[in-house]
Amino acid sequence: AGALLHDIGKIYELDYSRSVSYTTEGQLLGHIVLGLRMLDEKLRSLPDFPPKLRTLLEHMILSHHGHLEFGSPKEPMFPEALVLHALDDLDAKMGCMHSLVARDNHVEGEWTGFSAPLERSVLKMDRYLENGRSEPPAPQAATKAKAAPASPPKRTTAFGEKLLSALHGPEPAPEG
Repeated sequence: AGALLHDIGKIYELDYSRSVSYTTEGQLLGHIVLGLRMLDEKLRSLPDFPPKLRTLLEHMILSHHGHLEFGSPKEPMFPEALVLHALDDLDAKMGCMHSLVARDNHVEGEWTGFSAPLERSVLKMDRYLENGRSEPPAPQAATKAKAAPASPPKRTTAFGEKLLSALHGPEPAPEG
């Protein structure tokens, strides 16, 4: 549920009427606060929703940017929140890479220009595979090594089980 709801506030943060721009509410509050408001409004209509699960969902919305300097009021403090942050970050970086390759597609060569957000140039893989030779990327600023994103848990966690139970009711006991 946290994965589905973490950016729900963007519905009111952004205005899609002509081109994408920010609403006044979006400029003043941002999608994290707007998302928390939306969650609060919905959960008020579900009086039996477990308070602890509510807190965990709120934390996932608050922490999905991962770090204070990236706009998160809180850093992820349980595994599912950390996985959500890692996937959200990966999604943003993949979008940036795809946009960069599309933007520089008309430019000759196998490499895009340098991307400051990604701290690197990106290989235009189609061109690389078409050409029989390889060329070095354009000179770029020094980059610092970053840790690999955490991988999602392989099993259902207590949080996941409780959330599923709250949303769908308890699993029926096996017959036998």
